[in-house]
Amino acid sequence: MNPNRRSFLDLSAVLTGYSATDLEGTGLVDDYQALLEGQVGPTVTALLYSTARRVLGHASEPARAHAMRVEILASPTLWPICTMLIQVWYTGAWTNLSAAWYAFVGEQPPKGVTPGASHVPSAQSYELQLSYRGAGAHPPGARPTGHGGWSIPPVFGDAIPPSTEDVL
Repeated sequence: MNPNRRSFLDLSAVLTGYSATDLEGTGLVDDYQALLEGQVGPTVTALLYSTARRVLGHASEPARAHAMRVEILASPTLWPICTMLIQVWYTGAWTNLSAAWYAFVGEQPPKGVTPGASHVPSAQSYELQLSYRGAGAHPPGARPTGHGGWSIPPVFGDAIPPSTEDVL
């Protein structure tokens, strides 16, 4: 198992607002971690994980929130990576970091990577994106609710949907 997996998962949970368990349930943690590491390279990846461990290691929520604002959100190196993580978790699409970001951190884009280009890493990325979960919906063309599903109100969180008799 990747020794930085916990740091990646914990940071993803903070960035998305979903629990580590919810993110694990997508089955995409390892794929997204590999995607991130392949895009940013080992030096910046090590910086991201060490910073995440330090920030998330604060015992109190106010201290964690302050450290997050100062060490990650304000960082021209780390914040662009975090925005891509938020994007891939919520939309299922990854936008490669910009050429300016690679120049700023002193790295070359990985071979075969076009800076700024977007792509959907996998069909599962599209199907399991968090935006539909947050909306209590399903992605068009995937995981259909069946005939008449449009007539049933969406379910948010742990709410139990009404029976079809209650809807009619």
